[in-house]
Amino acid sequence: MANDKNNRRKFVRNVLTTSVGLSVAPAVVGNKKTQVAKAGKRLVRDPEWRNRQSGMAYRRFGDTGMMVSEIVMGTTPWKDVSYFRIIEKSLEKGINYIDTAPAYSRGEAEKVIGRYFKDSGNRDDVFLSSKISFYDEFMRQLIDEIVDGLPSEKKSDLEKRALEMIDERGVLKPGYHFKYFKGQDNKFKTAYMRHLVLEEYGARKEWKPKIQARMYELVDNSLKALKTDYLDVLHCPHGVAMPEMLDDENIPEVFEALKKSGKIRFSAVSMHNDVAANLDKAVELGHYDGAMIAYNIGNHASLERSILNAKQAGMGLVAMKVARAVSNPGMDIPQWRIQKLNDAIPLEISIQSKAYLWALQNQNISCCVSEMPTGEAVADNTAVTGRKIEIGLV
Repeated sequence: MANDKNNRRKFVRNVLTTSVGLSVAPAVVGNKKTQVAKAGKRLVRDPEWRNRQSGMAYRRFGDTGMMVSEIVMGTTPWKDVSYFRIIEKSLEKGINYIDTAPAYSRGEAEKVIGRYFKDSGNRDDVFLSSKISFYDEFMRQLIDEIVDGLPSEKKSDLEKRALEMIDERGVLKPGYHFKYFKGQDNKFKTAYMRHLVLEEYGARKEWKPKIQARMYELVDNSLKALKTDYLDVLHCPHGVAMPEMLDDENIPEVFEALKKSGKIRFSAVSMHNDVAANLDKAVELGHYDGAMIAYNIGNHASLERSILNAKQAGMGLVAMKVARAVSNPGMDIPQWRIQKLNDAIPLEISIQSKAYLWALQNQNISCCVSEMPTGEAVADNTAVTGRKIEIGLV
């Protein structure tokens, strides 16, 4: 069985090399070094290719050197091995990046991917991204150690101040804030309460080793489920709601330790809420290699400057919720968004692929993540890659 897997992988690489006409660069794993050139304080790595196919367009993921497919695999609903066919179809189309998280399908998504890697031996054919999904939950537990001991009047005061702060910052203002899933807004109150508690009472000395130990444990759990010894990209926090939450010194310290150990290669952060402010903060901090951001026909106007700044700082950017702004079962979609997209791209293609085609016209975006439940969806979305078009006024 092992020989069959090795032969298949050699065959795939030979086919790719022949079809593209270029040698595919070897995968860089763990502590293996890439060649880098200094550009000021930035390290710009040589291009690194995986699963390169002639029918797919690729872009550099910031300064990491990873050449990622313009459409990458989202795995939120993955629950069983029936999704193997989506992986295979995606690889055939030249997709080379899988994004997942332990929070997806209650941990099943990571396990599905792990089973696929074990059966196929294809781990080194893709870039793999996951997240420390339960970092926020653990931090909330620690904050509750303080809050639970406070009198009810003080708790009410903190809640009132948190809501006032949210209102003052306008983070829920229509036209800036967009809702993509149920419960999305709940993170605001939790984050702002956490900020106010820490601001007033400070972090307890004994928390730091607990926080870092839990973060390492969560990463190890993901690696075990994914049946791999490293991640190409690790996100933390998973869905940050407030810029101040990125000031936690544990995050860069854990990232650095994980990089040195070879368990991760690059660091990132994901965000659905207050995207512009959170992305600006990530750029300011300087230790993030990439970010996963909600970006679409609805919210783009408030993000273009922040996206440009992130690109210029060398960060790779994954656009998510690209199609959910115009096609999201179970959520109300305002007609103006659909009309705006149709006016921008008056082509006879599906609304989903139209959304990805629109987003990919922004050269500051590295790729778009898409949940593709069928082979037809894979074909539909990948058909728009590499296309440059004139878009209407948006």
